[in-house]
Amino acid sequence: MVDHPPLSPTDGAGVRQHPLRSIRFRILSAFILAFSGLLGAQGFLFWQNQQIAGSLTVITDGYLPLARIVAQLDRDHQRIETDIRRLLSNRPGPASTSPTVIYTDQLAENLRIGRGVVQRAQRLDIGPDEVGVLKKLLSQFDRIESLAHRYQSESTTLLDASARSDADQVGAMAKPLTRTGAELGVEIDKLDRQVNDRIRKLTVATERAQARATTIAGALTVVAVLLSLLLVLAVLIALRPIARLTTQVQRLAAGDYSERLGTDGGDELAVLAGEINAMADAIELRDRRLIERAEQLNRLSRYLGSVLDTLEDALVVVENHEITLANPAAERLWSATVGDAPSPELAELVDHTGRQEHSGPHRSHHEARTTPFGEGGAIVISADVTDQHRDRARLARSERLALIGQMLAQVTHEVRNPLNSLSLNADLLGDELTDLDPDKRTEAWELLAMIASEIDRLTSVTGHYLQLARRPPARLAAEDIATLLDDVTRLLQPELEQHSATIEVSAAELGLQLVDGNQLRQALLNVVRNALQAGATRLKLTLSADTHDLHLALTDNGPGMDDEQIARATDPFFTTKVSGTGLGLAITRQILEDHDGSVVVTSAPDEGTTITLTLPLRPTGDPA
Repeated sequence: MVDHPPLSPTDGAGVRQHPLRSIRFRILSAFILAFSGLLGAQGFLFWQNQQIAGSLTVITDGYLPLARIVAQLDRDHQRIETDIRRLLSNRPGPASTSPTVIYTDQLAENLRIGRGVVQRAQRLDIGPDEVGVLKKLLSQFDRIESLAHRYQSESTTLLDASARSDADQVGAMAKPLTRTGAELGVEIDKLDRQVNDRIRKLTVATERAQARATTIAGALTVVAVLLSLLLVLAVLIALRPIARLTTQVQRLAAGDYSERLGTDGGDELAVLAGEINAMADAIELRDRRLIERAEQLNRLSRYLGSVLDTLEDALVVVENHEITLANPAAERLWSATVGDAPSPELAELVDHTGRQEHSGPHRSHHEARTTPFGEGGAIVISADVTDQHRDRARLARSERLALIGQMLAQVTHEVRNPLNSLSLNADLLGDELTDLDPDKRTEAWELLAMIASEIDRLTSVTGHYLQLARRPPARLAAEDIATLLDDVTRLLQPELEQHSATIEVSAAELGLQLVDGNQLRQALLNVVRNALQAGATRLKLTLSADTHDLHLALTDNGPGMDDEQIARATDPFFTTKVSGTGLGLAITRQILEDHDGSVVVTSAPDEGTTITLTLPLRPTGDPA
C-alpha cells in the first residue's frame, strides 16, 4: 500500500491552509539532525585516529625495531673493544681463539638489518617530516658502515699479526685501531640518540594529538547528545497523544468498550483516534456475537463431553496415525491418550473397516465397528459383549445339559428298575448258595460279590445322572463359608486317610453370605474328590475375597493338565480317569453358574492344578 501525505486542513471558504508537518517528518528530522551531529563527531575522531595510527605504525614498525638494532650494534661494538683490549694486553695467540671475528661479522649483519628496517619504514604512509628524518638515518648508517668496514679490516690485520706472534706489528696497529673503534662508538651513539629522540618526539606528538582528538570528539558528542535530547523532547511532546491511544487499545484488549477517544486536530494521531473508535465499535459488536456463539458451543461441548464420558462403549477417533479423541472407556480398554499414536491392537482395528471381534482385559470380549473418517482417519467404537458371550455359552450349555438330563433321566429310569431286580435276585441267589456244596461255595460267593459290586457301581453312576438331571434351583440362605469349609473337610476325612492325603484350610473372615449351602458343599466335595482321584496327596483350600467376589481356591500337587484338558475339564462326561463319570466338575460348574459365579481351572503338566470357584459377595441382607 502506498503512503500518501496527510491532507492539510482547510478554512471555512474551502481554501487549503498551509500543510501541517506530519509526525513522521518531525521524527525523521530529529533523527537526521542527531545522527548528523554524532556522525560528525565520529568522523573527526576517525580522522584523528588515522593520523595517530600512522604515527604509531612508524614507531612500532620503524623506530622501535631500529632502536633494538642500534642497541645490538652498541653491544657488538663493546664486545669487539673488550676482545681487542685483551689481545693488546696479553700474549698473542691463535686467531681462532678470539671472538672479534664473530662480533665484527655480527656487527655487519645488524647494520644490514637496520638499513632494511629504515627502508621499509620509508615505504609506509608517512609525512614529509618523517621522510627527511629517515634519509638522515640512512646517511648515518652509511657513515657507520664505512667505519665498521675499516674497523673490521684493521681488526683482521691485528688478529693476523697476533697469530704470527709479530709483536711489532701488533704494537703498530694498536693506535689506529683504537682510534677507529672510538669513532665507530661515537657514530653508533649518535645514531642511538637520533632514533630515541625521534621516538620521544613522535610519542609526545601522538599523545597530544590523541588528547586533542578526544577533547574535540567529546565536545562534538556532548553537543550532539544535547541536540538529540532537545529533539527527542520535542518528539515526545508531539507524541503525547500516543499514550492515550495506547491506553485505549489496552482497554479494548481487556474488553472495556465504555470510552471513546477525542478526534480534535488534523494530524495522523487524530485520524488514528477516529479509526480506533470505529474499530472499538466493530470489536464490541463482534465480541457480543462471539460470546453468544461461544456459550452455545460450550453448552454443546459439555453436553457431548458428558455423553462421551458416560458412554460405556469405547470410542476413538484416529487421524494421520494420531489419536484426536478418546473417551474414558477407550482409555481403559486401549490406554488411548489424545496426541499419542494408537497401540498395535487399536491400529489393526483402524486398518480394517466393518465389524470385528477382539479381546479385552480380564478375558473380556468386545465387538468393534470401524468407520472411515476424513482423509486417512477412522472412528472406532467398541462394545463389551462379554456378558452376551457368557449368556450365549451358558444358554447353549444349559440347553445341552437339559437335553442330556432328559436323556439321562429316561435312561436311568430304564436302567434302575432292572438293577433293582438284579440286586434282589442277587440277594436271593446268596440265600440259595448256602445250600450248595461247601467246596464250590467260595467261588460262587466271589462271583456273586463281583455282581453285587457292579450293581452298586451302576446304581452310584445312575445316581450322579439323576443328580445332574434333577438338580433343584439354588436356594440362598445365610451361611458362614468358613464353617462350611470345616464341614466339608470333616466329611472328606475318611477319603483323605484312604488316599494318604492331607488338606490345609486357610479361610478369611467374611461373615454370613447368602449361598445355597448344600449345593456349595456338593461343589466343594466334587472338586476335592476329583483331586484325590487324580492322585493328589497335598491339598490346600483357600477362602479369600476382593471388592466384589469371594474366591474358593483348591490347589493340589497332582499330575496337572495340558491346555486341551483344561479347556474340557468342566464339560459333561469328560474324564481322564478309568472309572470316572466326567460329571463332578460339570455339576460344580452348573452350581456356580446358578450362583452367578464361575469355575476357573489353572494347571500345567507335572505342576499340579488350581481350581477357583468364584461367587459374588452377598452379605446377609443383600438381595439375591
